[in-house]
Amino acid sequence: MQTTVNDPLFRKSMRFCAWSGYMAVIFYIIGGVILGGMTPPLLNSGEAPEVFVRKITDNQFQIQIASVFMMISFALFGSFGAGIAAQTRRFETNPVFSYVQIVFTAGGQVIALLVAFSWALMAFRPETYHPTVVMMFTDFAYFCALFSVPLFGGWCVMIALPILVAEEGKEPFPRWVAYVNLWAALLYIPGQLILFFKTGPFAWHGFVALWIPYIAYFAWIWIMSAAMSKVAKAAGNEPVVGGARSAAGSVA
Repeated sequence: MQTTVNDPLFRKSMRFCAWSGYMAVIFYIIGGVILGGMTPPLLNSGEAPEVFVRKITDNQFQIQIASVFMMISFALFGSFGAGIAAQTRRFETNPVFSYVQIVFTAGGQVIALLVAFSWALMAFRPETYHPTVVMMFTDFAYFCALFSVPLFGGWCVMIALPILVAEEGKEPFPRWVAYVNLWAALLYIPGQLILFFKTGPFAWHGFVALWIPYIAYFAWIWIMSAAMSKVAKAAGNEPVVGGARSAAGSVA
């Protein structure tokens, strides 16, 4: 591990980023699971548009409140992902993987926020929108969440690679974290099947296309938050500052 200096702020920042991940999961459970009808799905992609409107109208206020919780949940992805990138940056001489992680974090946060926006618009005035428009908002929300496998899977791969290619003892996270990320990326893949199915387990309301990626994703957030929490608690786990490096070079 690189030589470090005492920086309590870094440890506190990492705890904040870790708790951002924990709270993102909790807020989603409140908004997307308990209130919002996203998982388990209130709607069925094989149903008629008029059925969509009736179900959404019957649960309109509940879905609107759920959308607020989902917005908060997905907004927390930014600080969660930044914490992972900050830890990766500590072990890079020149930042490459950490910068790529930031790009994937930003892209993932935007896509996730679009899910919440679509869910809110779906319930804004379903009695006024044409039923097919209401259905399109729902389709768009699930496509953003499930079809964007290269983005969310790529994010996991970019976290795993710097761990796997690092010298032994100089990994930003333990090696098991890399394997968790690779498994998560694989488990997201069924989400792309929603393009081809409107009914059955491979549709956006089905077990394979919906539940497997969703459980994998939020379990991944929880596991990565736990890994960051462990980093924050470790002694001497602060990044090298430029002055410390320069001093070391002068002594050499």
